[in-house]
Amino acid sequence: MPTVPVTAAPVADLAPDDAYRQVNFLVLRNPSVANFLDRCSISIPCHRAGEAPVGLMLVGEHGADRRLLSIAAAIEEVVSPGFEQTGD
Repeated sequence: MPTVPVTAAPVADLAPDDAYRQVNFLVLRNPSVANFLDRCSISIPCHRAGEAPVGLMLVGEHGADRRLLSIAAAIEEVVSPGFEQTGD
């Protein structure tokens, strides 16, 4: 499933408290499903270079973190070829 159901809003759009609460609730919707069910999950970047970042969330069974990471690594090679990660 998509990690969040919308692309990131400009920070200025979130200045009013009501707008922030609405967007915050929306972006927490999908990850909350995995949390509620006590499952592990991971988000894989799957956007094209220069586009707004989006992620594909994979959800695994409780306690199956290593298996999910292995599956995610294989899927990442397919859905995000050429995506260059930057690290500190």
